Amino acid sequence: MRLVALLLHALAALIAAGLGVLCILQGLGTFAWSDVQDFATTSLGEVVLFTLGGVLLFAALHFLLGVWRSRATGLRFSQEGEWGRIELSAHALREFISGILRDEVRIDRFRVRMRRVQGGIAIAVEIGLSPQEKVGEVGRRIQGTLARRVVERTGVEVKEVTVLVESIRPRGEHEGREEDTNAYYQP
Repeated sequence: MRLVALLLHALAALIAAGLGVLCILQGLGTFAWSDVQDFATTSLGEVVLFTLGGVLLFAALHFLLGVWRSRATGLRFSQEGEWGRIELSAHALREFISGILRDEVRIDRFRVRMRRVQGGIAIAVEIGLSPQEKVGEVGRRIQGTLARRVVERTGVEVKEVTVLVESIRPRGEHEGREEDTNAYYQP
């Protein structure tokens, strides 16, 4: 993969340098764009244009993947261990929080969202409750459990836990409707 990245960088640099030289020559008046048009109409010119277009598309894809990788890396939580860095992805942390909600808090309809804040994370949990459950009690239990367990087991500081009750209905009511199956995480 590194060889491919090296080749793409080299080709992108070559193309950028070539286009830069052409622009400078055009600005100096020693080169005319009509010469490029004349060359482009030849079969060799068409091959060069298709090759150039393909290389530019691959270079653009490479740079987009780089942006995606840096975004994914930016969503990692890391700490220094005795022999190096320990990293936790946002996906793994979300799965961990979901497990706590299911196994310890005993909530089965929920959605978890997280955002990075100074020195830790803010967690937002959207839940569906049954009419028998007390909203305040369940909300405080979620907040306390997540605030303790996440930092205990992962080392990631929890700065805020927000709980939003999206629905209060008997379990099983309206199950299977499209908006219900997409609204909450249901194991």
